[in-house]
Amino acid sequence: MKEKILEAFRDLGFKLEEEEGMGYCFNYEGLNLLYMYNENDEEFLNIALPGIVEVEEDRMLQICALLEKINSTLKYVKTYMLGNSVWLFYERELFGEEDLMTVISRMILHLEAGLAFARKAMAEIEETMANDSSDDAAVDGAEEIVAEEIADDEDNE
Repeated sequence: MKEKILEAFRDLGFKLEEEEGMGYCFNYEGLNLLYMYNENDEEFLNIALPGIVEVEEDRMLQICALLEKINSTLKYVKTYMLGNSVWLFYERELFGEEDLMTVISRMILHLEAGLAFARKAMAEIEETMANDSSDDAAVDGAEEIVAEEIADDEDNE
């Protein structure tokens, strides 16, 4: 099956480069994708879009919110944290009679759309959390004012 898949990629015009222990890298519209072959399951087709977001300790809450948003909203495209980055994956079981050129094309387009969705979702998550931080600061400021007024009232008694 691996040879059929590689042939379909070539027929689509992709130039695959083997990456030691990872699979085959290829480029689509400026995106670096990875066809990951599973030696233990020849009927499994997996294309990944690595490193869409870097994972930083101080952004872990946003990253978790992004993973949840994508995994609960999008069909077919799923996200995982690998190393210090977030990856998009499209995984599919093959039955042997598929038009691999069509299947691979659709998988790549779904990953591209998933990336656009992820970027929009991350911007919304960051905006929401920034607004929540502003609201928290406003509440903290209001609490300080109330505490000062209570202290002032106690001093005046």
